[in-house]
Amino acid sequence: MKKQFLILFSIVLISFIFSSCEELEQSKPPTKNSMEGVWKVTEVINSTGQDITQQLSYPVVGFHLSSDGTVISSAGPLIMYVVYGQSKYTQIASVIDEVFNYSKLSFNGGEFFIGGGQQESFTLEMKLEGLPGQKSITELLDIIGIGNAYLDVVIYHKFMNVGVVFSKDYKTMTWIFDSYTKAVYNKKDQYGNYVLWNGWPVDNFQHCQITLSKQSVDLKDLINMAKKK
Repeated sequence: MKKQFLILFSIVLISFIFSSCEELEQSKPPTKNSMEGVWKVTEVINSTGQDITQQLSYPVVGFHLSSDGTVISSAGPLIMYVVYGQSKYTQIASVIDEVFNYSKLSFNGGEFFIGGGQQESFTLEMKLEGLPGQKSITELLDIIGIGNAYLDVVIYHKFMNVGVVFSKDYKTMTWIFDSYTKAVYNKKDQYGNYVLWNGWPVDNFQHCQITLSKQSVDLKDLINMAKKK
C-alpha cells in the first residue's frame, strides 16, 4: 500500500512539474516580439574573451528591429569585423568610419527571420554598401585584398542559427555567433535574385557574443546622443 502511494504521489508530482513548466513557457512572449524595438550594443566579446566594443562603435552600434522583420542599424563596422576578423578589420579601421558615416544618419539595412513562439536562434541578414558619392565598401574590400572580381557595391551577409537569449526583464538581449551559426554571402542580379558572393570564405566568420540593451529612443536619437558624448 505504501509503495502504491509513493508511485501515485510521484506521478502527481511529475505531472504538476510538467504542467507548471508548460504554463510558464506559454506565459512568455514570442521571441520575435521580444526582439522588436531599438537596441544598443553594450558589449561585444570575441572568441578569446576580450571586450572589443569600443573598436566597433562609430559612434555607437545600434539596431532597430521592426515587426515586419526589417533591420536598420549602425552596425557596418560590427558586421565587417564578424565577417573578416580582427586582423583584416585592423587594416580598414582608419577609414571605416568614412564609409559607414552614421553621423549623417545614413544607416545599413537588413532583415531578421525567426519562427513563431519561443525560439533559441534566428537568422540575421545585413546589407552593406558604400554611401553614394563618398568612400565605398569596395574601398574597404580592396584594402583587405579582395580581388576586382568581387568588389561588389552591395553584399548581403546572412547568418543562420544565431543564438538569442534574454534577461528576465527582457531589457537585455544577447546574440551568440558560434559553431552552430552558418553564414552565406550573396549579391543580387538584375532581377533581384540572390547570387552567391564568393569573395570571402563563409567559414571564416568570427565567433563572438553580442549584448544589446533595450532603448526608449529611436535609432537617430541614439546616434545623436552618442555624438554629443
